[in-house]
Amino acid sequence: MKINTNLSSLIVQSSLKASTNGLNTAIECMTTGFKINHAKDNAANYSISTKLSSKISGYQIAEDNALMGLDLVETASSSLETMSNLTFRLRSLATQAQNGTYGYKSIDAINSEARSIVQELNRIKQTTEYNGINLLSSSGESVASSGQFIEEIISRDTSGMTTLASVDETTSLTSGTYSISTAEELSKLAAMTNNGLIGENTEFVLANDIDLSAYSTGEGWTPIGSPSKSFRATFDGNGHVVSNLYIYRPNDNNQGLFGRAWYADIKNVGLENADVTGGESNVGGLMGAGVSDIIITNCYVIGSVTGDMYVGGLVGASDRLTITSSYVRGGISGRYSFVGGLIGSAAMSGATIISNSYAAGSVTGGMYVGGLAGEGVNGRVTNSYATGNVIGGGNVGGLLGRVNSVKLDKAYYTDTTGQTNGIGYGAPMSGTAQLVTMDGLHELISQGILPDYKSKTVDKSSSGAYSLQIGINSDSSSQISFELSGIDISALDGLDLEEANALSKIDEVLKSINAEQTKLGALENRLESALEQIGVSYDNLVSTQSTIRDADIAEESSAYIRNQILQQAAATLMSTANQTPAIALQLL
Repeated sequence: MKINTNLSSLIVQSSLKASTNGLNTAIECMTTGFKINHAKDNAANYSISTKLSSKISGYQIAEDNALMGLDLVETASSSLETMSNLTFRLRSLATQAQNGTYGYKSIDAINSEARSIVQELNRIKQTTEYNGINLLSSSGESVASSGQFIEEIISRDTSGMTTLASVDETTSLTSGTYSISTAEELSKLAAMTNNGLIGENTEFVLANDIDLSAYSTGEGWTPIGSPSKSFRATFDGNGHVVSNLYIYRPNDNNQGLFGRAWYADIKNVGLENADVTGGESNVGGLMGAGVSDIIITNCYVIGSVTGDMYVGGLVGASDRLTITSSYVRGGISGRYSFVGGLIGSAAMSGATIISNSYAAGSVTGGMYVGGLAGEGVNGRVTNSYATGNVIGGGNVGGLLGRVNSVKLDKAYYTDTTGQTNGIGYGAPMSGTAQLVTMDGLHELISQGILPDYKSKTVDKSSSGAYSLQIGINSDSSSQISFELSGIDISALDGLDLEEANALSKIDEVLKSINAEQTKLGALENRLESALEQIGVSYDNLVSTQSTIRDADIAEESSAYIRNQILQQAAATLMSTANQTPAIALQLL
């Protein structure tokens, strides 16, 4: 007799393994409430459920947006109703004063009450706000109307500042705030900086958009800051745009609007139609080289930048650099190494932080080429991405060319970069460079996870045009646009109720208030309808996802009990099965 295998034991083991797996699955389903917990459970339905989760999250945000819009409208409506009641009272007083039966003392008393009403009307107009937005006033701070910035900008009043034009070019500036309104003044800042006349406690604020077309011949613009004299001050673009920057110095380093900076703060400025060509190293649209402790906030470059190495759309190279809410759109090209869409190299001793920023233009170079940065050492990249086509000879990444001691958090690159790897050389300390499709990227942008520019920011003080995102798509079907015209009550200033046209002036103001009330009433109805539609869409998506993913607890409980019984039976039979060989041997 020959015994090759304990077949009974193998059968029992197989059954025990199957029942154990079934038991574990049932436990997981009952614990989570989901019948699909991993892609392996049902790959197709898992993918559908994930997409539904993204849309459900989008509708939740859309509902919040619509509710905030409704709050804004209700705030304006409430103030308008109060203004309407006050104006009705004012009209009653005017009708009373027009009767001709009152003495001068009575008329003075009536006019005194009227003046108080007008003062209250002006107060309500000036103070009716929602989240810092003045809803009824046509005066006060305004948001910059030019440019395509990521963050909205409250423009600064430069009328009380000393103009740089009024300062002698040979004067050393150690403190103070100066306004710049023309290309000539900006060029003057470059000359004074390069002569070592600008101190670190000075600030320069743009008062207008600036066109540099006058500096578009020959070598073009002379950068602010030189290898021997860095820019060490604050520059606030104030939401304005510097257009037509032209530099052609293929043999010179440190080229950009700012050539070289140190302990500098540059913010709220956009460069459009920039064309910068530099030499061997440190070439950028906004800045060629940052020596140390550079802060760049809410800036952008649209145009082209070309150099040999250390070439970036925003900054060529810098140490201890912080870039926030900034982007580049255009072509970036370097002949050799360290070329990036946003920054060429941040590889010195200090940490570089890139957050809420992106690069969307093509990037071409030799070695260490990245869609966002050519090289990053000792830093962090968060909430940022790259989308442009990236081409290089070696160590090329869709996001970063080379990294060392860099942490990544919500850092993405798209398939449009043409790269399968997010990092060309090295590995981050933590996090990953995540590959997404353009559709996936737009979804992340729509959810507010990643930034995108805002074209034409809203004038918050003059009650201009507003746009509410009340859907999950980027087209007009997901937006409600409206306009608050503001209430003009200037006709009531200095009003004398005895005037023949007093009633007509009051009626004009009433007409303006009533027209705005009608507009807001219609808008309120529209928002309520949108909220109802959002609720229906949300419920439908949740129901669909529930059908796909939610577990049937009764069914899973039954499976749990069944597999538990099978597991116990198999464990009991295992002992018997293992005795079979011994019984067979006793027969010999």
